[in-house]
Amino acid sequence: MDEVHLVVFHVGPVQEFIASARRSRDLWFGSWLLSELSKAAAEAIVERSGGDIEWSLIFPAPQSLSELRLDNFNAANRIVARTREDPAKLGEAVRIRVLERLREISDEAFDRVGKAAEFDRATAQLQVDDLLELFWVSCPIRDDYAGARTQAEALMAARKATRDFAPSKWGSSEEKSSLDGLRESVIPRDAYRTMSGEELRQSYGVRRGERLCGVGLLKRHGRRGQGDRFFSTSHVAAMPMLERLNERHRGAVEEYVGRLRQLGIGSDGLDTAPVKDPVFGYNDGHLLYLERLAEFFDGDKLRQAQEALGRFLDRAFGGAGPGPYYALLHADGDHMGQIIAEQRTIEQHRALSRAASLFARRVEPIVSRFRGSLIYAGGDDVLALLPLHSALECARTLADAFREQMAGFAIADTKSGKAVHPTLSVGLAVVHHLEPLSEALELVREAESYAKSVKGKNALAVTLSKRAGSERTVGGTWGSFDRRLEWFIELHRNEEIPAELGYELRSLAMELEGAGEGPDNLLQRVLSSEVKRILSRKRAERGSREVSEDVIRRLVDILTQDGLPVDHLADELIIARELASTPKPAAASSPDASSGEGEKK
Repeated sequence: MDEVHLVVFHVGPVQEFIASARRSRDLWFGSWLLSELSKAAAEAIVERSGGDIEWSLIFPAPQSLSELRLDNFNAANRIVARTREDPAKLGEAVRIRVLERLREISDEAFDRVGKAAEFDRATAQLQVDDLLELFWVSCPIRDDYAGARTQAEALMAARKATRDFAPSKWGSSEEKSSLDGLRESVIPRDAYRTMSGEELRQSYGVRRGERLCGVGLLKRHGRRGQGDRFFSTSHVAAMPMLERLNERHRGAVEEYVGRLRQLGIGSDGLDTAPVKDPVFGYNDGHLLYLERLAEFFDGDKLRQAQEALGRFLDRAFGGAGPGPYYALLHADGDHMGQIIAEQRTIEQHRALSRAASLFARRVEPIVSRFRGSLIYAGGDDVLALLPLHSALECARTLADAFREQMAGFAIADTKSGKAVHPTLSVGLAVVHHLEPLSEALELVREAESYAKSVKGKNALAVTLSKRAGSERTVGGTWGSFDRRLEWFIELHRNEEIPAELGYELRSLAMELEGAGEGPDNLLQRVLSSEVKRILSRKRAERGSREVSEDVIRRLVDILTQDGLPVDHLADELIIARELASTPKPAAASSPDASSGEGEKK
């Protein structure tokens, strides 16, 4: 068959598979697993094209098979390629390769679990095999690549809307998995009756009330290349406190960790962090939270462990504990669909794919520099955990890096005719470290959608979800909103405004609800005068001095000249207060967007 076909593959499921996670490690491994399956599909396509990667692969666009196989090369769940082979034969070959890779990874995980304890492996394997969702479509390219791509996209949309409903081969009366409630547990019921909590953790990686199906066991015990460790959300939340540890605290750390060893903490409790802290070692920050110790100890041992933690916090930090909140970041490129549509040839599309891949490879060094943990970076899609004190600066650095990497591509604005380049919109969700990850993911996706809805995109949105309060979201364009939020953070850190100012302004906005928006509105001007009156009678630095005239003038100008509604200003001040609750990291004070590792365009 000599005719050249465009083929598009979709590997899934995506959202529901990634979202079903209780621990950050589940999320991290699930994202990696999907990328590995996509890479297996891409590798099969290249091999069946005689190894010619530049001719066959359009998206992703690695330069070589060795680059495609790199552990830090992430592939999205969508593959665009061309082939001279019968597409049906290629589709079957890709399906077999992807299933082989899935079984290779699951066999390794199940072998390890099986050495420690019994489980229903046959059912677990059937559940994993049934997980895979692989769709493909094709159409001849002839001399119109853009037309073929448009047709293939329409075919893929139709294929994804057509579901297969095969009978389940693994149904049983066992309890459903705690991760997603979709499949039955493969852990024997007797295990929960005969094993202690510690034995359950050591054997299956579960808590007493937790059930796992085969897919859940794979997520919990699968290994990602050479590494199988990932920071917990608690560790990321505790990062500002961990950064304050120095040589003076080493004795207190050794005494605390030694006490935990004496109490018999298991191997899943100590030395679980992927990166060594100079003082805290490979220990995860979850050891700094009283409530997390209950995962490793029961009864009197738990009481003794919590007392040991109290003594450590007293000695090292005067009794203060770590902050409970961290930030989840989700970023996505703007205008990418239109940019792709503008690529008229395969070479142009491949160059765009290459630029997106190069950006993705710059993401991990940037996130690491800001003390974060990257979950996924594929093309223009990024998901990461970040400590509060560096989340805003990291988000801005990623947006700068994306703009720089994609500067060579543009579309014409339909109204002005001006060139519009790809930009990065970012959502940040500030959530409690014990909040279910599925809910945190939902919040950050909503924040990212908020940012995308800002006129002109190229925006940031931040959602704050307090455990005892309502959620609030603020957002705006890069360059103005983030700088204003940063100023508010500094005002709070320096105690130049009262800590409760945002809540007082929120109450005022609720009392005068319906005042309208815009600088020319009379009621808005009345509101501004009231805000000025409130600020004038407030005292900063814990009541020791008045709020400066310059700060009052600039805050009132934001209402009268910029036209920001009072309730929006109030929410921005409230969120800035939370972001200011941890000290600014010294190492991230002057980030350089261009200094991320990896090849640049």
